[in-house]
Amino acid sequence: MSFLIFLMGVALWFAAAIWLSKRIPRWVGVAKHTTAASVLLFPLVLTAPIADELIGRWQFNRLCEREAVVTLSPDSGRVKRARHNDDPIAEVGGYVIPVRVQRVEYVDVDTGKPFLTYKAFHTYGGFLFGRLGLGLGQSTSCWPKDWIEVTNKLNTDQLLKQ
Repeated sequence: MSFLIFLMGVALWFAAAIWLSKRIPRWVGVAKHTTAASVLLFPLVLTAPIADELIGRWQFNRLCEREAVVTLSPDSGRVKRARHNDDPIAEVGGYVIPVRVQRVEYVDVDTGKPFLTYKAFHTYGGFLFGRLGLGLGQSTSCWPKDWIEVTNKLNTDQLLKQ
């Protein structure tokens, strides 16, 4: 059922994009070459609702590649007891779609210094997927590729219990 609603929405937007592409050149005051302007404007109007999604996802993927990494202290092998610092999830500014960062930090109880940190990033998407609900409440997240292996190797569960 939701797929049929989605198809109806696409068809309605396609018709609206044609209508807007014909009208915008006149509204702006283009007297010559209105047909050419309409033809050139159509792909822009058609993709406008998902432009933030396309650009935002590209930015999100670049952010994940650049900053979703595990940072280990050289002293991480000597840690006997640890605690988990739970930083609140915070908004990251400067992106087309809303992005949140979750910073994870493990601290050596004996020294008080962090020995393992990493960041994860989360987004619900842009205008259509995030705000209008076409993403059906699903978020996209990225975590460092090796965070599970590193935490297992350090046996962080056991360090937290001590």
